[in-house]
Amino acid sequence: TQRGSMQIRLLPILLLSCAAATAQQSLTTTFANNNGGAAGGAIYFTLTAGAADVTITDLDFNIGGAGGLAGSIDIYTTPGTHAGNELNMALWTNVATCPIAASNPAGTGTNGVLSSPLTILAGTSLGVAFVDGTLGTAHAYTTGTAPFPLSYAACGLTLDSGTASNVPFTGALFAPRVVNTAIHYTVPDCAAVESIGDGCIDAFSSAYEMTTLDAFAQNNTLAGLDFISTGGGYIITPSAAGIAAVGSLDPLAAPLVVGGDVAVPVGSLGLVFGSNGWLATGSGNSVSFAPSPALLLSNPAKQFSCWSDFEPNLGGTVTYEELGTQAQLTFDQVPAFGTTGANTFQFAIDTISGNASLYFGAMASTLSHPMVIGYSPAGPSGDPGSVSFETEFATNGAIILPAGDVVSLSLEGIGRPVLGPAAVNYTATTTNIESSALFHIGIVGLSNPALPLDLIGFAAGCTLYAAGDAFVGPAIVAGGLGVQTWTVIPLPVANPIFNGFELFAQAVTLDQSLVSSTARASNGIKLTIGDL
Repeated sequence: TQRGSMQIRLLPILLLSCAAATAQQSLTTTFANNNGGAAGGAIYFTLTAGAADVTITDLDFNIGGAGGLAGSIDIYTTPGTHAGNELNMALWTNVATCPIAASNPAGTGTNGVLSSPLTILAGTSLGVAFVDGTLGTAHAYTTGTAPFPLSYAACGLTLDSGTASNVPFTGALFAPRVVNTAIHYTVPDCAAVESIGDGCIDAFSSAYEMTTLDAFAQNNTLAGLDFISTGGGYIITPSAAGIAAVGSLDPLAAPLVVGGDVAVPVGSLGLVFGSNGWLATGSGNSVSFAPSPALLLSNPAKQFSCWSDFEPNLGGTVTYEELGTQAQLTFDQVPAFGTTGANTFQFAIDTISGNASLYFGAMASTLSHPMVIGYSPAGPSGDPGSVSFETEFATNGAIILPAGDVVSLSLEGIGRPVLGPAAVNYTATTTNIESSALFHIGIVGLSNPALPLDLIGFAAGCTLYAAGDAFVGPAIVAGGLGVQTWTVIPLPVANPIFNGFELFAQAVTLDQSLVSSTARASNGIKLTIGDL
């Protein structure tokens, strides 16, 4: 069988691997801060090593403020636990400093490398304090909830959260408080799973450019965007046309009275527009003055966007026109919030064909209002990331959007490959298997060749992350649920000679055309075998 073949080919190599590896690990609490201390303050917690020594090399901190601060954070420790020792400076030792070149905004991690690695001996605990050295700002942290202390664990290391004070080692203690951190450390004989690269094929039904109004006003050279319907999705191309005269569809059309931050139903075609610069084919879309990809991609109705903080209630005109199945919406010399610059743009749509256009006229802003330009279909959509439309057109000529998102094939290991007192099978799960797939094949290898699979006929963007030293399958997945759980390797009984052995795995799916541009490949996973 394929499984037996894998045992024959891989286990002898496991037996030849005698060197234990010390793998890099991470333990993360949270960066969802809802509280923070005073500038120069401290936050306290306890770290406990498991059956092996743990060496901490660097840390991610949650630093208060908008970012951009330079300085350092000092690391103090006390033997045993932080609890009860926080307000006795004599019990603490400054063991390392983490220089910070430029902090990231609160809510995100800022990495700092310890001036001296910190080792916690096997089976022992250390109380730890983060103290603002020279940054001049506060630690951002999270107020704890019952039961407390909250504990976080990763391979060979446990963190028990604790307390904070506005002045290090003195004054009032605030509790419970959860330190926001990621601890990066090494520990021998630790089993680990790491995702490698990306699966294929990704295809998104939305396309957008996230920019700012002032940057767009200064740099845009496009006359507009044409959205050509394919019956489901769209082909987006640069427009050769431009803004049509107001009244060209309906000479009797008059400017509308429009408020700020509102959605306005118009005409007889079911269209709704937003005062902040969008046109939708239904109701319920966000009227926020601060557009974001998350808002665009979660809207319930199909939307074409030239979305920023426009104020038609303070100047300019908005005119809607309709003729048969065609509609035209013109923002003419409309200012943005806090500026007097005039912005002119126009939407055009045919509700039968689905074809639409967005034309740009003169734009002006002295403020960096967020701006989203583009399209998203009705309902929640995946995030393709911001693109530059001009760059995409120069490189590819057009952007082709399917009717719905196609999510890439994905592989995830189940747990970690930990050796134990009995032989067990280590398994992984492949998800996002398309309904058109017939076969699933697992690839297992001793190395990651990182070869582009389009060399053998797969679509561009597919990559081989596991050398084909063994194969699992093929398994028939036609008519299944889009998920396949399979054995990557039978793990032997715990033995020190197996610790640190590395293995790579990947999944592919094939349809009736077998190896072709419709074949799909997952991300890879790297397995490090260990007994911890």
